[in-house]
Amino acid sequence: MTGNLLHGWRVEEYGHSRDGVALRAFLPESGPTAGLLVAAQHGEEAVTALLARRLLERVSGDATRWVVVPVANPDGLINGTRQNAAGVDLNRNFPATTWRSDDSYTYPPGIEDERRVVANRTNLSKPGEHPGSEPETQALMRFVERVQPPLVIDVHSPLELLLPRGDVPPAIVESLSRAADLPIVDDVGGPCPGAFDDWLLEVGIPAIVYEVEHGGLPALCARHLPGLEALLRSPNGGVRPS
Repeated sequence: MTGNLLHGWRVEEYGHSRDGVALRAFLPESGPTAGLLVAAQHGEEAVTALLARRLLERVSGDATRWVVVPVANPDGLINGTRQNAAGVDLNRNFPATTWRSDDSYTYPPGIEDERRVVANRTNLSKPGEHPGSEPETQALMRFVERVQPPLVIDVHSPLELLLPRGDVPPAIVESLSRAADLPIVDDVGGPCPGAFDDWLLEVGIPAIVYEVEHGGLPALCARHLPGLEALLRSPNGGVRPS
């Protein structure tokens, strides 16, 4: 992720995965943080990491005040699994009040939209031995607490929607919705205990869960990069001044 196509970005290792892979964040050269974009919490959602990479290539680090974490779960990405190397779903491991000790179930990777019904939620997701048990979770929490982003974009696949959490500026949600023709919802249709956005909400950081659809990378880039690029390039990062 550090090839010569990336300009103006400062790369920082903010921790390591369960298998010892470096967790990397891309930061602008200077200025206060306007927002944080996180992708690939689920290794099976590799396309979100590729979108983040394309975004880093299209927006120079000196043209934005956003921070980008393109791969939050490198072990899962390498292994092609939703979970990390310990079999834990990182998006069920955050120490929010919603965290539950029992296993939860999600849809198998690549399942057709018409089969996304409760009976087909057969992919086991362990929440971890305790909230925040995983090194990837701990590292991301520490990083968020240090950079204090006023807004987080949490990129996932394949639900094709925007889910705003907390006091997100309506203009940002509406702009992203218009740019990619995405519906704005208030629920994703199933429980997500211990999710990253639940934890963000409880520590007072607004977030948008940004779900892209199943699709090839060229089509996904054409649909989703214009709105995300405009957000990263906008004055104050698109976030209203405090």
